[in-house]
Amino acid sequence: MSWDMFQKFPPPLVRCLARRKVAGSHIVALSDEEIAMTADLSLDKVKEISQSITWDGLSVKDAKNFCKACNFDIFNSLDRNRAGAYLRKGAKFLYLRSSPYWGDTFLPLIKLMREAGVNA
Repeated sequence: MSWDMFQKFPPPLVRCLARRKVAGSHIVALSDEEIAMTADLSLDKVKEISQSITWDGLSVKDAKNFCKACNFDIFNSLDRNRAGAYLRKGAKFLYLRSSPYWGDTFLPLIKLMREAGVNA
């Protein structure tokens, strides 16, 4: 694994991949509040990280806690392969669209990624 993985999976993408199963194959997007509590980060810090197009300037501790709270381990090939396959299939982010946070959280992150050239 190389450090290039951090460029392939920037913070907004990791944030959009943050989800949990609730029943069978039904999944829901995690809220910023859930991530903040799990990561032991402030809500403002979670939003700041989510809107950063690179990992540059973040402490290793904050990046690690953010990823862990988003249920995404950048060093785990299974997580990377799952996310990569989802993106290659033309990620629809349907679980985000049905989230109450779609308009104010997820849509701006997807637009940010597209403007930055992230394949999402």
